[in-house]
Amino acid sequence: MSTEEIPQGADVNIISNKNEKKARELIKKLNLKQIKGISRVTFKQKGNLIYAIDNPDVYRSAAGTYVVFGEAKVDDMNQRIAEAQAQQAQQEALSNAAGAAPDASTATEDKSPEAITADMEKASLSENKVEEVDDDDEEVDESEFDPKDIALIVEQTHVSRSKAVKALKNHNGDMVNALMELS
Repeated sequence: MSTEEIPQGADVNIISNKNEKKARELIKKLNLKQIKGISRVTFKQKGNLIYAIDNPDVYRSAAGTYVVFGEAKVDDMNQRIAEAQAQQAQQEALSNAAGAAPDASTATEDKSPEAITADMEKASLSENKVEEVDDDDEEVDESEFDPKDIALIVEQTHVSRSKAVKALKNHNGDMVNALMELS
């Protein structure tokens, strides 16, 4: 039977291989009940790795155990978050280009994880910029410390040289405590 002969809206169950056919026969013997209306099943693993099955066949036993049939695809949550942040940045750029100020009511309504993460990143970036501006104007006497120590602290903590020297002075030349203060 070709797909042209199947009436539209008919409930068709295509079994692709021998093993799946055997499994479905066993399900009938185990009195598992099919659950209709489920469009997606996801399984989460460590590291935001998600296995997703779209349009699955889901069966439930009397004891509450589920059996899911379908093609599992890997869904990377980190990639989804990055895409959502890129879309949000693009929308903000469009609204700024149009001259429209962001509405205060829409800012409080958007509480999705992607929006919260983006707000936190923006806040941390603005804090880092403020800290760097404060220290760049001042000259500090570096003669009492080894230049390699100062360079190491600057490299590890991503702060200005003057801030690294101040931290070393605060801790009497102790690099470990200076690093802990700045990180």
